[in-house]
Amino acid sequence: MKTDRIEKTGRICFWLAFVIELIIVIIDKSAYINPIEGQLFRITFLLCCIKIAATKYSRDEWICIFLFGAIAFVSYLVNDRDETVRIVAFVAACKGIDLKKMMRLAFWMTLSGAVILFVLSGIGVFGDFKITANFGRGEYPSIIETRYCFGMGHPNAFQGMLFMLITLCLYLFADKMKWYHFIFLAFINYLAYRYTDSNTGFLVCMAVIAGVALLKYCKPLQRSKTIYLLGALFVISIVVFSAIGSHTGIESKLIDKLDTILNGRFKFAHKIEAARVENWLLFASAANTEYFDAGFIKLFYWYGIVPGILYVLMNLYLIYQSFRNKDYTIAVIVAGYTLFTIMEAHLISFYILRNYLFILLGYYWYQPFANRGRFEGYFWQAKKLLTG
Repeated sequence: MKTDRIEKTGRICFWLAFVIELIIVIIDKSAYINPIEGQLFRITFLLCCIKIAATKYSRDEWICIFLFGAIAFVSYLVNDRDETVRIVAFVAACKGIDLKKMMRLAFWMTLSGAVILFVLSGIGVFGDFKITANFGRGEYPSIIETRYCFGMGHPNAFQGMLFMLITLCLYLFADKMKWYHFIFLAFINYLAYRYTDSNTGFLVCMAVIAGVALLKYCKPLQRSKTIYLLGALFVISIVVFSAIGSHTGIESKLIDKLDTILNGRFKFAHKIEAARVENWLLFASAANTEYFDAGFIKLFYWYGIVPGILYVLMNLYLIYQSFRNKDYTIAVIVAGYTLFTIMEAHLISFYILRNYLFILLGYYWYQPFANRGRFEGYFWQAKKLLTG
């Protein structure tokens, strides 16, 4: 009975942390400046730590938590970014939590938040519905244009949030969806694009919708190792491509042409000396504080080589689990997020639940340790864990 109370307390703390993190993301997308964001991060971290303390893990799982926790702590000491420690705590705390419940809550809360921001901006109560500005696109001097952001501060932010919501929808409902549901999602994506004119979010979202639909209706592809191997190679290739772009800027004619499509993302990153691949450090300097949109370059610039490689390995691990569990939606989502992160840094941020891959990792990280018949215990049962 005492054990049940401990674990129930842990689950309550986890769900409270989960809801707070989702609310933080929604607030960040709005026009409101959250004055207590840092304090909320500390609260969610503490709640996740309570969940960890109230959860039984095997010896190997505890070793895994301490190993990655130590790496994250070193990263925090060097670059003063606490999100690495918070991510490890969140992922570890996910043990025993139903994956689909987490994804459903993320979907419905994020959708509700987006609708509220849309309505409030539409009736003129809070936030901009559209923006007329120089968005820095095209040849110099860039033109002044009007684009719609629907309460989220920037057109790209709205299109990106729609992309994330559609990926959640696909993960949760793809198996039950009919062909016309895929067309409906594509129509919603196109309709938003007509107002936001955000090319990256629109095109990547279309590719993900098409990819999930293709694998759903082509069963041999679902079972083919080739698709998953290609997905893994795609992730690695994008990271290498980003590293090359950070090094060359526009000095290479090929990169220059490609960077034109990327709206000068590599050119801008190359101007920041510490963002160039030759200047990446094992753990990034605390002085690396510049904001820019090239996601993978920002990953290594903000956090360093070690955290950057671990993030890439997470993507590859999820593709492996996608193949192992025949959950083709995960492989497509990982590939889509990877493509999106070439240009946008939405997933590389302070906010854990901007990136739904951490929810997936929270479920899949402990699966290799399951069903081994090992003793599982709380942290205060260290003696039994060492001998069990």
